Amino acid sequence: MNPRSDIHERVLTATTTDALMDIYGVWSKQYDQDLTQAWGYPAPDRVVQQVQRYAGVASARILDAGCGTGLVGQLLHTAGFKTLDGLDFSAGMLLQAKQKKIYQNLLQGDMNQPLAIADGVYDVTTCAGTFTASHVKPEALHELVRVTRVGGWVVFTVRDTYWAETRFDQIILDLCQSNTVRLHELRTEQYIREEQSECKLVVLEVLAASANS
Repeated sequence: MNPRSDIHERVLTATTTDALMDIYGVWSKQYDQDLTQAWGYPAPDRVVQQVQRYAGVASARILDAGCGTGLVGQLLHTAGFKTLDGLDFSAGMLLQAKQKKIYQNLLQGDMNQPLAIADGVYDVTTCAGTFTASHVKPEALHELVRVTRVGGWVVFTVRDTYWAETRFDQIILDLCQSNTVRLHELRTEQYIREEQSECKLVVLEVLAASANS
């Protein structure tokens, strides 16, 4: 097993949040190069394409939840979106994101807990590469919906294996049946080319304040 696959295996099998943050702290400086150049990681591009399709307006205020080093934020910025905030739990990842100078605000927070963000602040909330093993629980989707305004968009990916192991489909169904969101996209996309993995790409339109808010 090469060093790149070894650190990724450690990420996927971490059993505690503290252990996961330690790994990301070590990986943060090499993270962009590993994912985009060595492994092939198209998920951020796919997310940004959907933001462009559904939100469209460059003035949209966007939360990049689980921003990591800012891969999605960089692509959004390049696409013309300039009002960006980033949220991540890893101080090491946030340090790398800060150096890109693309975010107006960078927030450190645990997405498995209530976010210190008011209801309906953002026009768009993105989340790529965060809903995966050992990371953020499916229930965190309620918070992403809560901080997005009515008429706004939540665009996110879920690693296929994590989707199968958890109740993402039921949470989305519940949100739809309560008329909190409308599902616009649910498709399977390539996740990491080197490991031949896939993810679900989901686009939700927020119709009402989340019942969990």
